[in-house]
Amino acid sequence: MTNKTKSFLALGLLSVCCYSLATEVYITRDAQGNIVFSDQPQSGAETHKLKELPTVPAFKPPVSKTPEAQAPQANAVSYTSLGILTPNDQYQLPSGLGGELQVSGILTPKLEEGHVIELLDNGKVVDEGKQTLFTLRHLNRGEHKLQLRVVDQQQKTVISSNKVTIYVQRYSRLNRSGK
Repeated sequence: MTNKTKSFLALGLLSVCCYSLATEVYITRDAQGNIVFSDQPQSGAETHKLKELPTVPAFKPPVSKTPEAQAPQANAVSYTSLGILTPNDQYQLPSGLGGELQVSGILTPKLEEGHVIELLDNGKVVDEGKQTLFTLRHLNRGEHKLQLRVVDQQQKTVISSNKVTIYVQRYSRLNRSGK
């Protein structure tokens, strides 16, 4: 036998010995009658053999031969979600707030370089930025459908949020009682 073969045999024997030692557990009871598990034998301990856990080999995806499949696309973005957190759908903005409203959203994962978040009110862009928090001021009374969307450099929509409908109540000169 060569030295290399002897080394492999010794390594294999050592791993088998360590495996058999690692699978023995000793069970005893303490003074209060509680069960105690240990890897150290004690007087009056029962030996418990552990069964080997089933294992599954790791999945290895097939390697593609084409260079296009191996190179990741630089402009491929995979946003998983975009949503409006506040206000809630069917929210009614009271008269006393002067038509001012904060719209907050959430985007997962973070905004990519070169992309912009737009806030739409009834389908028209009213604000844009790199954040998901916007303040709308002087909203006209009536129904407003709010939506967030992410657009790229070519102004193409990458992802859109759900639409949230709000109702703005404002005082009218025709209603002098303020009700």
